[in-house]
Amino acid sequence: MGKLTRVCSLNELSSGDKRAFEIEGQSILVVNLDGKVYAMSNICTHEYAELVNGFVLEDTITCPLHLSRFKVETGEVLNPPATKPLKTFTTVVQGNDVFVET
Repeated sequence: MGKLTRVCSLNELSSGDKRAFEIEGQSILVVNLDGKVYAMSNICTHEYAELVNGFVLEDTITCPLHLSRFKVETGEVLNPPATKPLKTFTTVVQGNDVFVET
C-alpha cells in the first residue's frame, strides 16, 4: 500500500463535482460519481490540458482542449486524439475524509 494523502472532505465534493490537487508533485483530479470517488491524472495524455477544466458526463471526463474522453473509473481512452490512458489512483473514504493513495 502506498502513501495516503487526505485531499478533502466528502461534503466538499458533491456528486458530479471534480477538484484538482497537487500531491507529491503530481496534479491529480478527484471526481465524485454518485457517491463513489475516483482519482486520476489531471493532465490529458494527448497534449497539456488540465482536465479539471473539462466536463464530467455520466462516467466520463472530457478534455477541454481537443475533446478526448476518458472513463473516470479506469482512465481508458474513449475517443481520440488521445491514445494513452490516464494514470489512475486508489481512493479511500474514511468517515467524511477523502484520501488518495500515491
